[in-house]
Formats: sequence, structure tokens, C-alpha cells
Amino acid sequence: MSSVPAPRIGIIGADAPRQILLAAGATPVRLFGAWSGDVSREAAELLGAADAVAARVLDGVLAGLHDDLAGLVVCNDSAANLRVYYVLRLLAERGRIPYPVQLLDTPRGGGPHVNRFVARQYERLAGFVSGCTGQPVDASSLSDAAAREASLGGALGQVRERRVTGTLSGSAALRCYAAAAQLAPEQALAAIEAIQQTSGPGTLLPVFMTGSSHPDTTVYEALEQSGIGIVGEDHDAGDAAWIGQTVDAASPGEAFRALAELHAQRPPSASRSLTSERTEHLLAEVRRTGAAGVVALVRDLDDGPVWDLPGQREALAVSGTWLAGVVRVPADGAATAAVELLASVQLSGEIAS
Repeated sequence: MSSVPAPRIGIIGADAPRQILLAAGATPVRLFGAWSGDVSREAAELLGAADAVAARVLDGVLAGLHDDLAGLVVCNDSAANLRVYYVLRLLAERGRIPYPVQLLDTPRGGGPHVNRFVARQYERLAGFVSGCTGQPVDASSLSDAAAREASLGGALGQVRERRVTGTLSGSAALRCYAAAAQLAPEQALAAIEAIQQTSGPGTLLPVFMTGSSHPDTTVYEALEQSGIGIVGEDHDAGDAAWIGQTVDAASPGEAFRALAELHAQRPPSASRSLTSERTEHLLAEVRRTGAAGVVALVRDLDDGPVWDLPGQREALAVSGTWLAGVVRVPADGAATAAVELLASVQLSGEIAS
């Protein structure tokens, strides 16, 4: 393998099949944003009223933090990300951004027509990334990429098992997912191994996290300090991240079709799926992880998750599982809101002391 680092392609959102980017000679680098931090006046004015985490992603791009990228792919997996794309496309046309920007629009749901549309989107994605790297996607490169990406899938499977058994903290698991999403597979494997060498989380109450995605470990660490351990989540920065899944195919076209079918089978996303689908998935994950309860934290202006909570709470109550939720949370106050939420639930007697 060449010692020259592969060109880095930025990803905003969670819908890009990493196998395609790796096959095109790129390292996929997801841009997460953060729970806290200032947002420049320019970013706020360009984006308008939107999820603060998306505004921080845009702000990082405008500030030149990602000028080393060879290209940027924006996924249409939330209203905020779509807004970010339109802003970045305009700025790229004006020469403000030193790399090309591409929209990836891959609706959920599956079925012949949707899968055909998604497969064409993957073909366009491959052409875009190849144009940035100079390496075409073919059967051989797809096979090599599958082997590299599958190794990450195995490592993250161990991460999920360890935190369910209580030997790895939720915050450590989230750092493992971030490493996998932002580093070349070989570097990510080393980082994941190093993270897992940290001490175990101790005796914590096992809780499942739903609602908004978590761009960093701020909330997880605050909950852990309060005696709560996150044993799983249904957001796309954690267990619902599309990392480690690959297909075997004799040609790029066959790979694009197979990846479209795989995309249709992914866990339902908060902003692009029915509440009934989200609730069914949540119930299955609570059983898998053995969580004693569910914490739902929904950021202000984050589209989708708040609609899920009434149905989820009712379904969980049947099995005696509590759901504690807080919505319209300002991103800067997320950690405090989560800890106060759990304290109020404990006082009400829903959490056993």
C-alpha cells in the first residue's frame, strides 16, 4: 500500500457508503460539529434558523478548518444538512471554498423505484469522488475497500458487545465511532484499540439514548458522572452509524445496486423515518442492550425526533421501561439539561435508587 496519504473527502451527514469512497482512493472524513462553541455571525446569517450543531459544521468550513479536503459530500438526511449544502454550493461557485461540493440524496424506504434512484446517486457519488482523487472505481478497488471497511465493522461489533456487558463506557464507544468515521481504516483500528485500553466504566445504571445525534461525548460524560451508563443509542454518530457494512460485487453497477438495498435496511433515522419504525427499532435495541430506561434529548430546531417521544413512551411502558425526555434543548445547555432530567426522574421514583 502506498505511503502517500489518501485524499480526504469530507462528509456532512451519515448516508455516504464508505466503501465507495475508499474504492475511489479517498479517506472519508465525517464533519460532526459540536455540542458547544460560538457560531460566527456569518454562519448564522447564511444558514438561518437551524440546528446549532449544523451551524457549527458550517462555521468550521467557513473558518478554513477543513481546507485540506479534496472534496465535500453533503447528505440530504436532515433539513439542516440540506440548508448547509445550498449555502456551500453557492460559496463554492463564488470561489470561497477551495474544493467541490456534492449533494447525496438517498431517501429511505426501499422498494424497486427508490433503490434504483439511490443506486444512481451512488454512481454519481463514485464519479464525484473519482474526479477529486483521480482513481476510478472498479471491481478490484471495491473488493479492496470492502476488506478494509469490514475490519472496522468487526472492531465496532466488539465495542458494542463490551459496553453492553459493562466493560466499556458509552463515551468511550462514541469516541470509537468517531475515530472510525474520521480516520483511514488502518488508523481507526489502532485508535479503537487504544480507546478500549482505558479503564472500565464501573457500576452504572444502563440507559439507552435516543433523540438527537451526539456530535461529541459532552452529554455522555455528564451522565456517566451522574451514575448513568449509555449502553446503546439509535443516532447516527453511534450504533446507527453506517460504518463497517460492505457488499461483494463483480462490477461497480452491481455494487451500487447492492449498496442501495443495504441502505434500505439501515436503522430508521429520526428525521427521515416513521415514528412506528423508530419505536419498533427502539424496543428491539432496549431488549438487546438490557437498558433499564431510555433518555431522549432533542435539540432545538432538530427536525424529527420530538415527534417520536409520545409513541415511544407508551410502547416502552408496556414492558415497564421508563423514558425520560427533554425537547427544544439549546445545544450549549445539553449536558446540564440531561443531568437535571435524570435527577427529576430519580426523584419521581421511576429510576430505582
